[in-house]
Amino acid sequence: MPMIITALVGVVLAVVPAAPQAQALSGSDFDPGHIISDEAFYNGAAMSELEIQRFLESAVGSCGNSNCLAAYRADTPTRTWSFGTCSTYHGGANESAARIIFKVQQACGLSAKVILVTLQKEQSLVTNRAPSDGVMRKAMGYGCPDTAACDSTYYGFFNQIFAAGRQLTWYSNPGGSFTSIKIGQVNQIQYHPNAACGTKGVHVKNRATAALYYYTPYTPNAAALANIGGTGDACSAYGNRNFWVFYNNWFGPTTTPGANEITALWNAVGGSTGILGPATSGFITISENGGGLGQAFANGSIYWTRATGAQYVTGPIKDYYFARSGAAGPLKYPTSSTQQIAGGSGQVFQGGSVYSSAFGTFRVDGATRDTYWAYGGATGPLGWPTAETSTSTVKGGGSGQGFQSGAIYSSKAGTFAVLGFERYYASRGNASGALGWPSSNPIAMTGGTGQAFTEGSVYQRTGAEPYSVVGAIRTYYFSFGGATGSFGWPVAEQQCSGNVCTQRFQNATLRTGPDGASWSAPQIDEVYAAAGGEAKLGAPTSAYLFVRDGIGGIGRAYQYGSVYSSSSGTFAVSGAIRTRYFASNGAAGPLGWPVGAETCGLAGGGCSQAFAGGTVFATPGDVARVTTTQFFEAYAAAGGPGGVLGKSASDAVVIPQNGGGHGQAFVNGSLYAKNGGAAFAVTGPIRDAYFTRSGAAGHLGYPATPMTCTGDAGPCTQGFDYGSIRWTAQGGASIY
Repeated sequence: MPMIITALVGVVLAVVPAAPQAQALSGSDFDPGHIISDEAFYNGAAMSELEIQRFLESAVGSCGNSNCLAAYRADTPTRTWSFGTCSTYHGGANESAARIIFKVQQACGLSAKVILVTLQKEQSLVTNRAPSDGVMRKAMGYGCPDTAACDSTYYGFFNQIFAAGRQLTWYSNPGGSFTSIKIGQVNQIQYHPNAACGTKGVHVKNRATAALYYYTPYTPNAAALANIGGTGDACSAYGNRNFWVFYNNWFGPTTTPGANEITALWNAVGGSTGILGPATSGFITISENGGGLGQAFANGSIYWTRATGAQYVTGPIKDYYFARSGAAGPLKYPTSSTQQIAGGSGQVFQGGSVYSSAFGTFRVDGATRDTYWAYGGATGPLGWPTAETSTSTVKGGGSGQGFQSGAIYSSKAGTFAVLGFERYYASRGNASGALGWPSSNPIAMTGGTGQAFTEGSVYQRTGAEPYSVVGAIRTYYFSFGGATGSFGWPVAEQQCSGNVCTQRFQNATLRTGPDGASWSAPQIDEVYAAAGGEAKLGAPTSAYLFVRDGIGGIGRAYQYGSVYSSSSGTFAVSGAIRTRYFASNGAAGPLGWPVGAETCGLAGGGCSQAFAGGTVFATPGDVARVTTTQFFEAYAAAGGPGGVLGKSASDAVVIPQNGGGHGQAFVNGSLYAKNGGAAFAVTGPIRDAYFTRSGAAGHLGYPATPMTCTGDAGPCTQGFDYGSIRWTAQGGASIY
């Protein structure tokens, strides 16, 4: 069936509406793409028959004839349309205009408010006290095109109401015959029946607006909107403008804020076959918490506010939310939809966030949520919440919330996570115990982790158990740099007897009591005793001393030696080796801290000791010398002081040429090692010839192979980076 265009009177040429004028409306508020919402338009229960009758009586006041809608009566037939979506209208005798409108509302699913507004915008019938029979014949302007006479088939008040109701609901029926107006797209809509007036690109957003444009195919121009209660210019059309004005004045806004957004989101997640399922309610206005809109579905709900947009709530989070009064409760409106996360789901609300997993469904809010998010939320190291927030009045009061791998606490000290120490903290009584409330998050430090609390600190060295440091010992410990200072990490819990407390740390034992704080180093005492004590090292000549050089540690001097303790261990340094060590500035020098005990019984006699930066050895009648680890191993393999190289004649020295390396002279030869390479000895006539070419600093570079000889007379050969030397008793040395 072809589209039927409303009568010219619907365009309103120089006709000022008789209905109350829109004092609060502005033409700038008119949205040509969303004149009225689908929910308001297709509402088969918008008004009761009594409400319609009372509205008509209020609108007209007193009637001047029997055609006045508040007094109109007529017999109606039973009718079923052969097309369209309306059900059968069952006729009756002496039916009022209100009853006819009410029954068409039910039969067609078209709001009675839409019918009343259309009657007014087409013929001013609602407010007309004495309409003529001619006006009543074309009450809804149906069958009255702009370019021809009205179709008498549709004459009469009942025919007009039922035919227009059928047409308005059929126009935009999904999958129907009318497709020229594309919903969700920009359509060119004329301003006026005169095509010369031009068109406007209108993004038609919904079915109801499309139906209005099929019925009255014009959109108001700027002049019509500028004079919202009157006339514009020669190219102004008023039908759809007046529909919007009358509806707003009589029934409130034509669109429910948020309704389109809710519907769009529902469609985006699959509509009735999606995760939310079919609708189980209409739109519900919510006044609490600033106001909003909601709609229920089989498997969840969608909520909308201007601030949050449309968001859906589903699954266990929905159940939790509903149990706490939904949008009217403390969580307020959702600011995100329910999100699936590996192992569970989460959702953000104005009043907090809700997480659901195998551990249960719990709220996380306020400063606790800020800290939780700073750690990555449910996908971070804390994992899923395992309890609701609980409060406590202990030690100034605060709150805590448990998570899979830790907890978050809030108090006057701030909001902090306990992560990695949670079991230890619980074993110490949590906030009510000796540590009090957390005052920092866990802090990663070289070698471990620490965390501050209001009454103590917890430290855990990598691979070790955690220990707490509290009270006066903590104060004293902090004055020496804590775990990164000279004492190192705690290795035991504090022990107290009366008012005296002690605690062991890596490098010292701390003591506090009435006489103040002090410290000692038992590991130094143990090594001193094992090395022979006073009989070997003599009496102490210094207190325990902190040495902050290099990796840092503790030392104590004795008459004939010293004992050093660091992360590399505790070792005594004595005799000629100590003399040489001190000459190199001790732990502060290139040798650094000792990494092993003195070892004696070298071939040819003598002792050696390894340090971080090299090895020092001493032989009978020889001054202690410094060598690299490579040189020491090669020297030992060559027989040490009693071997082919003999005693040392120099310390190891750096040779920067030819890529860099080291060299060390001995009485009967020299050792060379290129950086990153093996050490080789150079002896006898080959060394003499090598020296004539500036040794490792010359054009031959570093030795690359050991020297090999055949008999005492040779030949002897040795390879270098950039050549070889060959020697025989008869011919001497040659370089090639």
